[in-house]
Amino acid sequence: MSFQLIALDLDGTVIDRDLAIHPDVRETIAAVQARGIHVTLATGRVFGAALPFARELNIRAPIICYQGAMVRHPLTSATLYHAAMPADLAAAAVRELLDADIFAIAYIDDIHHIAAYRPELEPYLAFHPEGTEIVVTPDLDRLVAHVPPTKLLFVADPPVVERELARLTARFGDTLAIVRSHAIFGELTAPHVSKGNALAALAQSLGIPREAVMAIGDQENDLSMITWAGLGLAMGNAAPTVQARAHAVLPPVSEAGVAYALRRYVLNCTS
Repeated sequence: MSFQLIALDLDGTVIDRDLAIHPDVRETIAAVQARGIHVTLATGRVFGAALPFARELNIRAPIICYQGAMVRHPLTSATLYHAAMPADLAAAAVRELLDADIFAIAYIDDIHHIAAYRPELEPYLAFHPEGTEIVVTPDLDRLVAHVPPTKLLFVADPPVVERELARLTARFGDTLAIVRSHAIFGELTAPHVSKGNALAALAQSLGIPREAVMAIGDQENDLSMITWAGLGLAMGNAAPTVQARAHAVLPPVSEAGVAYALRRYVLNCTS
């Protein structure tokens, strides 16, 4: 069966650390869309942070944001799906993080709420040259208890992220979705939120069967869509756990692995 929907992670897949899209990736995505094949982005980024990349690539399908907690159209800004976190659980998770002296961000309507400015904010902002609205809210747990966030993110050194993911999973694993999206980022969303579930819902809305869907990613938060898709592919720079569960491993993002995949599996090019 020919592929009808391609889901692409952004960071580490479509864009490298310089946040630039390789010309080969841009050209092959354009060629795929010219054939009438849907291409979407599936990212942990907020809608506003994903939109510039969607526009650069002329993406016309709804895009998956916030780890799958939101599906929104890049052309009309219409929200097709949004799952906010349960307010009480969001507040409890924020308290757990702040009590452990972990820097946390709560996302409400694309606005970044933090309890206080800390050095950990700088590596996060390096991923967002487009600019973000930061609001300091000292009583962060009280805010999210009244206005449920779409997502929580925490920033720490890799060993601390690993420790906190294990601790938070033990505390909230049955009630919240918890994933690692980067070596220094951990994220929490509403239960059952994942890129895989969002991709499945998007495919169903487009009338596209699972076997006609391709997904490409590099981090543990991409595993759900890689394992759900008819063809799930891992970047050469992907985490070992992701590479182990993908159907195949591509060249790394620095070598335009997405372009390689689209030429081989979609455009049927041999070179």
